[in-house]
Amino acid sequence: MTAADIDNSDRGFVPPYAPQLTGKEGFIRATWKFMRNPLEGFGPLAWKQPIVSVPTFGFKTHTVCDPEGMMQVLATESHKFTKSPVDARILGPATKEGLLSVHGAQWKRQRRGVAPMFRPRHMAELAATITDVIHDFTHILDRRREIDLNLTMADLTFEVLSRTLLGDPQGVDGRRLRRATRKAVTAAGTLRPDDLLPLPGWVPRPVPPGGMVALRTLKRSADILLGRRDEDAPGDDLVGLLISARDPQTGEPLTQRERRDNLIGFFIAGHETTALTLTWAIYLLAMCPDVAGRVRREVLNVAGRGDVEFDHLNDLIFTQAVLDETMRLYPPAPMINRKCREATVLLERNIEPDDHIILNYYIMHRAPRLWDRPGVFDPDRFVHMPELKARGSAFMPFGAGPRICIGAAFATMEAKMVLATLVRDYDIFVPPNCYPRPVMTVTLRPQGKIPTQLKKV
Repeated sequence: MTAADIDNSDRGFVPPYAPQLTGKEGFIRATWKFMRNPLEGFGPLAWKQPIVSVPTFGFKTHTVCDPEGMMQVLATESHKFTKSPVDARILGPATKEGLLSVHGAQWKRQRRGVAPMFRPRHMAELAATITDVIHDFTHILDRRREIDLNLTMADLTFEVLSRTLLGDPQGVDGRRLRRATRKAVTAAGTLRPDDLLPLPGWVPRPVPPGGMVALRTLKRSADILLGRRDEDAPGDDLVGLLISARDPQTGEPLTQRERRDNLIGFFIAGHETTALTLTWAIYLLAMCPDVAGRVRREVLNVAGRGDVEFDHLNDLIFTQAVLDETMRLYPPAPMINRKCREATVLLERNIEPDDHIILNYYIMHRAPRLWDRPGVFDPDRFVHMPELKARGSAFMPFGAGPRICIGAAFATMEAKMVLATLVRDYDIFVPPNCYPRPVMTVTLRPQGKIPTQLKKV
């Protein structure tokens, strides 16, 4: 199927999707498809039922595709669940002692340490820097005839990360660091058969040579950034906050490993996910020029031809709806895992200690029982039904509960400023036969390139 095969006028644009299992594949083929692309490893029951349970190696794995179950695991009973061993094996080599991986008091101490960076009053200051990055980016863009959309958005969002959260770091090769981040995510997030086995936590997960080189680059870069700061006056950006963070009860600082692993976590989560949201959003608008025209008219009405500023963002209602619909169809982190530590009942299903939980946002965001025309790109659903974004709804692009993405407000601001500026100032062209398969590593990427032309209006 290609984009040209879709009837845009009657049905609406049905963007690329991951086909579900038929239920007739058998265990070996179903497992093979899951290993190649986890999005394609679930059958009809997962799309029709709130929870599906299957026995696996002496325990059960429960796939949850329902907002009530999600909220119980992530919020109301979050104390009964921890990160799963699969997550520890995948993320441990890079972020073992960082926010993405730790639990309990250690997690709380780190969360409190970096939280000031993302307070609302700080957003306006960060927005001004994002504007500067966008200016520099468009000057480069004007000289290019064609771009690889995903890689170009990764370049842009990494530059935003560098100049807003890392203090415009010197002494670090930004392009090499960005490539290493992407390589590390790919190497870590590609499932292997041993990831599905109940191996003891002390068994290391082999990393391919390219992934090892990428990890060394990430660790060395983080050490350089931390080592260049004055411990007594480290600054008020993310690097400085990690250095100055203290436990409010004991006064204990973060260890050097905790600081480094958190920086690596922000290298990964701080630009890759936003880059992917922008990639998918711009692709969708290229395929739906009428929707792109509405975004352009809204931005012109709100911001005119000047900079898209922080004070404009609340008035860009339709632009936000486009981003929401993009994250519904392509949640940046489409699945997360949890392990049960205390027996409970979840969606009328008994959950025992050591059972594994797969929280499948991708299916929940597209389940016909939860959404009208779930496969169609329709930003208006978020304009006409704001309740779709209410707490506990079936829309959770940033997760929920205590571990909800700490940078959600920053990521939303950045994505909206970039999308609004680019759609207002450029006509976007993607070949009509470009219909990229969505593939999950840790994040949700388009398979292959999305060749794109942006022509100044």
